[in-house]
Amino acid sequence: MYREIFLPLLLCFAVLLCSTSAYAAKQQAGGDDIGKAENDYQLYCISCHGRNGDGKGDLAEALSVPPRNHTDATIMSKRTDEQLFKTIRDGGEATGFDSAMPPHNTILPDDQIRGLVKYVRKLCNCQYTK
Repeated sequence: MYREIFLPLLLCFAVLLCSTSAYAAKQQAGGDDIGKAENDYQLYCISCHGRNGDGKGDLAEALSVPPRNHTDATIMSKRTDEQLFKTIRDGGEATGFDSAMPPHNTILPDDQIRGLVKYVRKLCNCQYTK
């Protein structure tokens, strides 16, 4: 009877331990960065930039300047990652854009802002080109 109970419990524990270790390794390797950045985007950006990043969020019509369309590769490829980072971190005015884009440096650490830059690059499917 001891074997009938102990062996299945031991097997379940081993499976749980392996899956937890694999998840931790993935997190350390940065494998879930885009997922975290997408969650941050949905939390902090969609009200203006829209769920799909097209600039058509619920608050877009109320703004004096339309929010940037992050899916527009023509426009987004003209912005360096550093410019995107600075705009998200310090707000629109810091990079010559409208003050309607608020700074996020008080609510997001730099690594999460870098994740948002990567996510915006995914939305536009583009990189910076001179």
